[in-house]
Amino acid sequence: MKQNRRPAPFNVVPSDTEGITWALPEGATARLGKGNFRSVKPSPNGTYFAVGTGMGLWWYEMSSKSPIALWETERGMISTVDFSQDSEWIAIANYDGVIKVVDIQSGEYLAQMKRTEEHNIYWHIHFSPDQKWIATANFSGIVEVLDVHRGVCIAEMDRGEREVESADISQLEFSPDGQYIAAIGDNDKVYSVRDDRLVNPDTEGMQTHIWHPATGVPIVKFAGSRFAFSPDSRLLAGATPDESASDDDRVDRWISVWDIAKVERIAHFKAHSDWVDAITFSPCSNFLVSSSRDKNLRVWDVAKGVQKTAYNDFQTSRIAPFYSTKGELFAIVDGQDTIEVWNMERNEKIEIPELHPRSIDAAWFREFPQLALAAVHTNTTPNKKTQIGNIHTFSTLCEPDCFPDPVLFLPDGKTLAIRGHRTGIVLWDVESKQVRETLLKDTRLTSFTVLPSGNMLAAHSQDNNIKVWDAEKPDAPIAEFTETDSVRLIWNIAFAPTGDLLAVGSREGAIYLWDFKRKERLKPLTGHTEHIWSVCFSPDGKRLVSGSNDRIARLWDVASGEEIATVPLGEPRTLMEIAFSPCGNLIAGGLYGELRLWNADTLTTLFAIPQPETQKPYALAFSPCGQYLASGTWWEKGMENMAIRLWDVASGENIATLWGHPTDIQSLAFSPDGTLLATGSFECTTLLWDLKPFIGS
Repeated sequence: MKQNRRPAPFNVVPSDTEGITWALPEGATARLGKGNFRSVKPSPNGTYFAVGTGMGLWWYEMSSKSPIALWETERGMISTVDFSQDSEWIAIANYDGVIKVVDIQSGEYLAQMKRTEEHNIYWHIHFSPDQKWIATANFSGIVEVLDVHRGVCIAEMDRGEREVESADISQLEFSPDGQYIAAIGDNDKVYSVRDDRLVNPDTEGMQTHIWHPATGVPIVKFAGSRFAFSPDSRLLAGATPDESASDDDRVDRWISVWDIAKVERIAHFKAHSDWVDAITFSPCSNFLVSSSRDKNLRVWDVAKGVQKTAYNDFQTSRIAPFYSTKGELFAIVDGQDTIEVWNMERNEKIEIPELHPRSIDAAWFREFPQLALAAVHTNTTPNKKTQIGNIHTFSTLCEPDCFPDPVLFLPDGKTLAIRGHRTGIVLWDVESKQVRETLLKDTRLTSFTVLPSGNMLAAHSQDNNIKVWDAEKPDAPIAEFTETDSVRLIWNIAFAPTGDLLAVGSREGAIYLWDFKRKERLKPLTGHTEHIWSVCFSPDGKRLVSGSNDRIARLWDVASGEEIATVPLGEPRTLMEIAFSPCGNLIAGGLYGELRLWNADTLTTLFAIPQPETQKPYALAFSPCGQYLASGTWWEKGMENMAIRLWDVASGENIATLWGHPTDIQSLAFSPDGTLLATGSFECTTLLWDLKPFIGS
């Protein structure tokens, strides 16, 4: 394998070693975050790894863990990647259903393919051993084989009739000789979101399929998971369920071995007592090793159909067995904070650098254990531990891991607060463009707000339970509320700017209100008949506007819980986003195909601006002075970048349009002096824009 094929250094800014300013769109001054993770793949030779995110493909050097290139920023939204076995090519798929095969060193496209509109998102992509073909599995659970050089589909795998098509392929591989292809299709039970009805009652559950890749002709199908091909490609082993078990209590704790050419099951092993998590063959194909959640590792003699050895002393169920090229059995044992590698036959722990289970080095060990083990043996010197590289986790490589909804400035204008992807509120120093700290970093949050005083309040809604925290005091929530089982609350939580109330809509149409300072449940707002889409308090907290899937917008009196009026929409449609002006005299609404502005007292329409159907206004924010309104669009198929528009409120004129995010704009925020605009997007990045060229300083 060639070791010197360094990825083409696209978009690198030499003075910026972290990538904060790489590939910035015109008008943006900084970016927070590298996008949400879609795929992380180490190269087979262990030199580099590629991280596919919502904003592009980040290249990292394995030894330094530093970014060295940023590809595919024109569209971003990477769904999956794979390396050729010689580490010279990479295959990249995105959410538009485009597959590219790229020469890593030059960055030149060797092939570019786009299938039909129905086949628009790929979750799996794999090179064949000879690199002539690529196997794919898409959002509909359809497996295809594509010819790399001709750019055409040569086979679509027949999975039989399915009532519901979904992204249910959980494993996809070629046999080592490329003569077969296998996949696991879950085809699990699907329930209706609206009424919990079982949509596909005749599901087969998890099935392992084997096909001829050149024709798509099925060879065999069986109930099973966690398959592995033998090195000689004659056999396939899979975890299978107890044949007497029902679908509801299925546990894949048995192991079946199939002779593929003969379409015959030649062995069946039953000793494990819990789910089998990993299976692999010995290099000679005569033995099979399996690990299970029962914390045991077992070796089987395939030809004799009996257990050869059992290892029962593990303290964890996270065990990944593998054989060296010489046929010795090893196991990667995942602990809570570190991993270990053991030679099982010698009962000997291998001296390796300390690896965190979520580190890239650990990922390389798991995916290419023989190469990783060889690297350890090659680099080890007497009395000195091998250093594969600095230890970084996936999350620290692409810090901060944020889902920027909401994005809010603190009153001093020097700090931007952003909701973490799963937990916490990330505080970003605007001047240094660095993360300062994370509040409530161990707490799962749904929303937060910044009060005029600078205090931050956060909340989370789950299973009809609402919790509210003071972000500066993470030890315990300041209030908790629970609704009855008949209520199905949604994720959208709105805080009143007064810092004492919050509102949460429901799927049934009611809006629930709580005074969390007094720990009181207020009268719910009832009138909508379908899922609540948007809610927003007026600046004084006395009124609330709501939009619903019933295509009606309503204005409410919060104290009495009564409806004041319906907001005129021109025609029935969903009010997707709402914003009150800072002084409370205007209401802005984002509708399908239109941006509308109302007088908040009379509800008369001041202006309505038609919007392209492909650019629906989704996020809204008024400038602190109330003179300007920012709107962000929602992604539609065919769009590459989302528009962020700046409007003059008095005239309704579009005074600037900014382009940069590859998907939905989730949140907008002006700095207190109105000269900066922060935009948060679904791909989990936040951009900072300089507005002085458009509105003055």
